[in-house]
Amino acid sequence: MADLIAILVLGLQYSLIVLIINLYLRTPLPFAVVTIIFLVLASIGIGLWHREKFSQTVKQWERLTVRSVVLGIAFFGADLLLSLLHGQANPLHFPGGLLGLPLTLFVCPGGTIICLAGLVRASYINRRAGGTK
Repeated sequence: MADLIAILVLGLQYSLIVLIINLYLRTPLPFAVVTIIFLVLASIGIGLWHREKFSQTVKQWERLTVRSVVLGIAFFGADLLLSLLHGQANPLHFPGGLLGLPLTLFVCPGGTIICLAGLVRASYINRRAGGTK
């Protein structure tokens, strides 16, 4: 049940991001691309949520979420600096190489929504364990 809740949270966040992108581009993204990206995010999320290295504590998922946002800001700042150095004011027009902007988008919002879903999952598990004691 905890995984289902986490995937629903991940899906809700992802659908909001897709909606914002669709409104910005004024054309819908291809359904196949949206579905494949969601499946990749859900697979990574399930893999991370069940790793022994990551404990089920809410505190750890909070730290990971904050780190993901901070790394996303740092990566975006680097992308922006690279685009400004190449005469572009918009980093979307100068992606900074093969992994510049895609890596930034993978870390934040991609990693952030996985961490937030993991946070909700850990909260659910902790409440459920607390209620049975």
